[in-house]
Amino acid sequence: MKRTIKLICLLAAAVFLPAGCSSPDPVSKESPGASESYTALQYEIDNIAVDFSSMWYYQQIEKQTGVHVDFTEVKDSEWSSSVALAFAQGKMPDMILRGSLDIEEYGVTRHLLVPLDEYIDKGFLPNYAARMDAAGLRQQLTASDGHIYQLGFLISQDVNTNGHFFINRKWLDALKLPVPETTGELTEVLRHFRNDDPNGNGLRDEIPLEFTFDDNTTGIYNLFSFFGLPLNEDFVYPDRQGKVRFAPEEDAFFEAAGWLHQLYLEGLLDIDFISQGSSIWAAKVNEGNIGMFSYWRLQNTALNPGITADYEIMLPVHAEGTTACLPRNMDIIEFGAALTVGNRNIEACLRWLDAQFETENMLVSQNGPLGDTLIRREDGRYEVAYVPADNELYQTVPVICGQFFAPAEYYASVYVPAAHRREKADYCERYEQAGVLEPVSAKVLTAVAAKTTAESSETARLKTKLKSIVDAGIVEMVTQGVTEERVEAFRRHLKENGCEEYCQVYQQIYDRWKEK
Repeated sequence: MKRTIKLICLLAAAVFLPAGCSSPDPVSKESPGASESYTALQYEIDNIAVDFSSMWYYQQIEKQTGVHVDFTEVKDSEWSSSVALAFAQGKMPDMILRGSLDIEEYGVTRHLLVPLDEYIDKGFLPNYAARMDAAGLRQQLTASDGHIYQLGFLISQDVNTNGHFFINRKWLDALKLPVPETTGELTEVLRHFRNDDPNGNGLRDEIPLEFTFDDNTTGIYNLFSFFGLPLNEDFVYPDRQGKVRFAPEEDAFFEAAGWLHQLYLEGLLDIDFISQGSSIWAAKVNEGNIGMFSYWRLQNTALNPGITADYEIMLPVHAEGTTACLPRNMDIIEFGAALTVGNRNIEACLRWLDAQFETENMLVSQNGPLGDTLIRREDGRYEVAYVPADNELYQTVPVICGQFFAPAEYYASVYVPAAHRREKADYCERYEQAGVLEPVSAKVLTAVAAKTTAESSETARLKTKLKSIVDAGIVEMVTQGVTEERVEAFRRHLKENGCEEYCQVYQQIYDRWKEK
């Protein structure tokens, strides 16, 4: 394997060619001089072991910029504590790369990060700044004090919701059943899946509905959308009038819980949803005995292609008198990089970072070497030739642990998405046209609109308390039923633990964002 990777790297180094960018000599194979050396705290995925300092990709960036970086890799599970420790001890690296970072805390409040807006405006990040300003994304990256302390990470993929619904077409055909459009029709279809032996083995072993619990990809949170409620993992959403609402207080929440209780009593919903994670869920789906589930997509996932061939996309059904309403996803700018106030050469580090935003360099960082895993088409756009198995890419390029900033219009102009990404985009387009997504994404509240340090702390504190109540309430109502007494006690418990204050904080965040 090492010999194969070495050969790929040698070949790719010869074809790491420029893409007409404004950076000076972005792909020169000759070092511009003796390398300057700086330090970086580098985020690393838990199950991937990589030596970033010797990675082929960063060797190429060093040749282009004359900047050498010594990386300290930190696993995801240790990231937050390691960042806090670095600042607390005063032994700050020159740069912090990927993972997450509390910009309000370390930038605005404690003044431990370098404000970058002046450097951006003076042309020290030409590749990055051109995309940020062209896409109108400066505001999303601006902290509450008006300064920019971070470089964003953005892969715009035209994704408008996490989980889509998939139903077993093979079973529908075997039982001569139509695709359901209402919750009543879906309940009847699930009963047929349970009773009529659609897998033809003579056993009553079919599982009509297979879900996990508290998410919007494989979890039952998505099923609340059938009742017009976009239940998400933060529980708040803005309505059409601009009011922030707390989903578990809505009448639709209890109507959905009552329907799920019916499914539970009839054995139509796998009760393991309460405790099983995505790995166990995927193993069950891969056994080929599931009627319906929700998931990100079918291709290039944890699911077996031989199994997914039996399924087709299904629009969300709707309860009588309602319109289905799924949580809307949106392109969210994640944390990419920041410079600490201990940085020894701001301009050199920005030069090193901006070289990674040059079009070809950036696409190579995500997809692998040009001429191997990545090719350039005659129309000038880049396309993935193949995806190596077993996370092999991470030995050569940083993938999602590196720098990437590609707003939608720019990304479409330079990159041809792989087949599995086109599959997801098609599903999203169908859901958009069907009008089954919330009009304004709740992510505006939780991930886009700037929060002060106090607001971030308060929403996190309240969410922790409220989540335990909401999830316990869902389990109780699904397994034991929805009664007036249970609903009243649940609502009272939410109020006692700050659901109204939680909404009020998000309302002021949302109002301030709308004004800007």
